[in-house]
Amino acid sequence: MGIETQCHPGGGDDLVRASILDDRRQRRILAVLLDRAHPMTVHELGVHLVARANGIAPSDVTETECQSVRMDLRHRCLPKLASVGWIDSQPEGIVADDFSVETAVLSPPDLRNPDHPFWDVVSVVLARPYRQDLVSLVADRSAPVTVDELATELLVRETSATLPDDNRRLAIALHHIDLPKLASVGVIEYDPDERTVAPTDQLRRFVEWSNLEVG
Repeated sequence: MGIETQCHPGGGDDLVRASILDDRRQRRILAVLLDRAHPMTVHELGVHLVARANGIAPSDVTETECQSVRMDLRHRCLPKLASVGWIDSQPEGIVADDFSVETAVLSPPDLRNPDHPFWDVVSVVLARPYRQDLVSLVADRSAPVTVDELATELLVRETSATLPDDNRRLAIALHHIDLPKLASVGVIEYDPDERTVAPTDQLRRFVEWSNLEVG
């Protein structure tokens, strides 16, 4: 964790947004709110979340099923969504506020489809602005590339304030943080001993689906 703090100054909002998008319940909250034309109370939202998760009608949801969901909404989910400005609490209830998770090079799935299979990849990529370029560089390779080569290419093309400002520090961050995270969602193969990175079939499918520019 010390490396992450040292090598990635700033970027806190990106991390919070990415953690929200990585959480299926949070995505379902946004999906439910986006489909409603009027504010929802915490009770109504809890009922609809339980119904969606269990594939049942809201009228079939019991009070017992809702209790733990409402507690999670009040103490974890809604404060986090409010902290990034994605929801607004009004006297009548909660509404989805104006927000966007699109970037210049990557459009995520529609939030009305919170169970899309690529949400886990999108949440990891969006956690650090330069990971979009990192994925693009790896996707353009037909053979493994070294961590040092990736660090050099990223420094040439990236000006993000969250990017370490020299090759050595960036290579350390890639090795300990970024590449293991991308490997965990299946878009790269990372050999930490050889410090080499290779694209996967999952990455090729993701690039094709997202229209991410490579190279």
